Amino acid sequence: MTFWDQHGQEVEISQADQKWLDDAYFSAQQMRLPVDSPRAALSYRVSTKGQVDHDDIPMQKIACRKFAQEHGWRVVLEKAEKGVSGSKVSASKRDAIQELRSEAGKGNFDILLVYMFDRLGRIESETPFVLEWFVQHGIQMWSTHEGQQRIESHGDKLMNYIRFWQAAGESEKTSMRTRDRIRQIVSSGHFAGGFVPYGYRAVNKGRVNKRDQPVKDLEINPAEAAWVREVFMKVAEEGASGYAMAQMLNQRGLRTRQGAEFQSSNIKRMIQHEGYTGYIITKAARSEFMPQLQIIDEALFAKANEMISKRSKKVLQNKNAAQKSSNPTLLAGIVVCAHCGAKMSAFLHTDRYKLADGSIREKVQAKYNCYQRGQHLRECDGQALYLAERVDRIVLAYADELFRKIKSEPYDKSIEQRIRQQDAEHNRQKQAAEKKIKAAQYKQQRYEDEVLKCLEGKSAFSQEMLARLIAQAEAEVNQAKDEYATLLQNNNHRATVQHIRNYYDEFLGWANEFDLASVPRKRAILAELFEKVEVGRRYKVTIHVKGSYKQFLKIE
Repeated sequence: MTFWDQHGQEVEISQADQKWLDDAYFSAQQMRLPVDSPRAALSYRVSTKGQVDHDDIPMQKIACRKFAQEHGWRVVLEKAEKGVSGSKVSASKRDAIQELRSEAGKGNFDILLVYMFDRLGRIESETPFVLEWFVQHGIQMWSTHEGQQRIESHGDKLMNYIRFWQAAGESEKTSMRTRDRIRQIVSSGHFAGGFVPYGYRAVNKGRVNKRDQPVKDLEINPAEAAWVREVFMKVAEEGASGYAMAQMLNQRGLRTRQGAEFQSSNIKRMIQHEGYTGYIITKAARSEFMPQLQIIDEALFAKANEMISKRSKKVLQNKNAAQKSSNPTLLAGIVVCAHCGAKMSAFLHTDRYKLADGSIREKVQAKYNCYQRGQHLRECDGQALYLAERVDRIVLAYADELFRKIKSEPYDKSIEQRIRQQDAEHNRQKQAAEKKIKAAQYKQQRYEDEVLKCLEGKSAFSQEMLARLIAQAEAEVNQAKDEYATLLQNNNHRATVQHIRNYYDEFLGWANEFDLASVPRKRAILAELFEKVEVGRRYKVTIHVKGSYKQFLKIE
């Protein structure tokens, strides 16, 4: 039987070890122990996606059960966590750790056994303190790989911190080397291994690695590429849903790389994979443009993703229950209440008037109303109803002014310059953030260099002060890295000059067709142009133009 270890490597498990996964067998072995045997709790955890997919918990379970039995411990509790990262999720927020703490506090076990101590928490900053908590509450801490962890003095505490810090450092160095290697491979235009996107295949083209072993590169799979193009075309040009595309592929007998039927999530990931435009892309790197790997062009990619985004927003709007109707209003889907922020619904309302002669006159008019207020779902001090004709007239006047402006002013080259300036500023901020990281790392290293001096009694810092300073420096490093990551995520200035030009041409096209367009077409154009239209008491209307078009109108 094959399992995977903590590193994702395949391991063949012997028949002798497989039996330890059998609860009945393990219980029978446990029954042989004296009733007064030390009571042990066993904890297992996998964190990375690879570990979850492969599930290395059986490996941990075998090791821990055998270890407990060999030491004569009676297992009274077993806890397993899947998909919980000890480096990203604090022990205080992990249910398994809190349950173990609760059971320990009640005196329900004497020993906590784990596969490795890094299964308990953040390696360098949290694990020592988690260990210390259990030890202080009378629990012996054991690992199948590292033995018992004792904390009997301040020196033990500091050495404990140093040991886990060193382990974390080696882990981080390994991760950095791996990321750098992948970045180097991808930047050179080569496949770094792993998942092969649909539409491609990995083949040997004579390239070898440093160990002179053959490695594979990507090439287009013509049959799959044709299906990928068809999916993109149907989504972009026909507005086909991910579900419909998945059904189409399944009906043709096609399957995913894992041999499963296609789901809408598979289609969404396909549409969002920019690599189809001719790039090899990983989390760490992006290659230069490679025409031999281009299945679709950038324009088709952008249009398909725009349609997917619109469909997602539409689904969300439906969930938020803005009512729809077939009336001639222009702002369905984008008009909101200025008082409570809820979507407003459009409907035909009948007003009744009593004339002087006593007769009743009826007038049917389209109106907007706040859905949340109408359904008594939240407090709202806005008007109950707004005449749609009056609101639409205000918005139409504003739209006409925008279209007049865009038609009267030529394309402004300064917009391109502004984008380039924004890119330059973003790069400056990145460089500043990188310097901040290096400065924080230098400070951390300076304090860590004092550790050995402290143990020898040659440092100006006490053990407690040094541990606190190291923790503070580490927090500064993490904060600086988070700021840098935020900068990378928020790089919204990657729009090319061509994209800017496309926005302008699209806007100009709307301006030229709007007056003669049908009501549904006008409604669609306004929904593309405006992010939302807020309506408040006494018909105070606030119009929010989408950011993509503000640049041409010089709207701040």
